[in-house]
Amino acid sequence: MEIEIMYRPAHTLAMCNLNPNEMIRAESGAMVSMTRNIAVEAAAKNPADGGLGKRMLKGLKRMALGGESFFTNTYTAMNQPGHVTFAPSLTGDMVVHQCQGEPLVIQGSSYVAAPDSVTIDTKFQGFKGFFSGESLFFITATGSGPVLLNAFGGIETIDLDGEMIVDTGHLVAFTSGIEYTIVKASKGFISSYLSGEGLVLRMQGRGRLYVQSRNPSEYGATVGPKLPPR
Repeated sequence: MEIEIMYRPAHTLAMCNLNPNEMIRAESGAMVSMTRNIAVEAAAKNPADGGLGKRMLKGLKRMALGGESFFTNTYTAMNQPGHVTFAPSLTGDMVVHQCQGEPLVIQGSSYVAAPDSVTIDTKFQGFKGFFSGESLFFITATGSGPVLLNAFGGIETIDLDGEMIVDTGHLVAFTSGIEYTIVKASKGFISSYLSGEGLVLRMQGRGRLYVQSRNPSEYGATVGPKLPPR
C-alpha cells in the first residue's frame, strides 16, 4: 500500500494505491473517487472488537461523546491493483504517520484512514477534557502500518524531546511517549482569559507531535457571524 499526498498544503488529496485484495478503512464521507474494481463495505468501527452488540456500543460511544461518525467504510481492491482518494472536510494539509508498534494518539476529527493492520479505538481524557474546550475522547491507533491524518491549515511535525506548549485547538496527534496536562496560558486566571488563549496543553516527553496551523473553533467563531442568515 502506498499513500501519496497531492495539492499540498491548502487543498490536499490523498491517493491510496492498493495491491490486489488489499484494503483500507476510512471515515465515512472521506472518499472522493475510486477505480471500478474497488469494493466498498460499511461497518461499525473496529470489526475485531468482538460481537456486533459490543461494536455498536463502542461506535455509539464515539458518535455521542467523541463527535465521530458511527460507521467507517472499507475499500478493497478486488483481484487487481486499484486506488481510492480521500480528502478532509476542512481546507488543509494531510500527513501519513507510520505506526510501528508505538501507539499514536489522535485528536478525533484529525483521523482519516488506516489499513486493517492498525486498530483504531477511543481514549478517554478524564475530567481534564471538560476544561480543555476540546473533545472528551482521543482516538488511539495501534499496530503496524500507515495512518492518514488531516489538519485545518498546515501541519507542523515536531520531534519532541522535552516540553512544548500547544493551544488546545491546534493539536493533531502525538505518539505515546508524550504526555500532556492542561494549564493556564498565562499567570492568573483573569490575565489568562484576557490574553485570548485561556487554557493550553503542556506536552512533555519524547516522541513525535503533530500540530495544525489553524484552529477550527476560532475560525468558525470568526466567520460564522459574517455569514448571511438562512
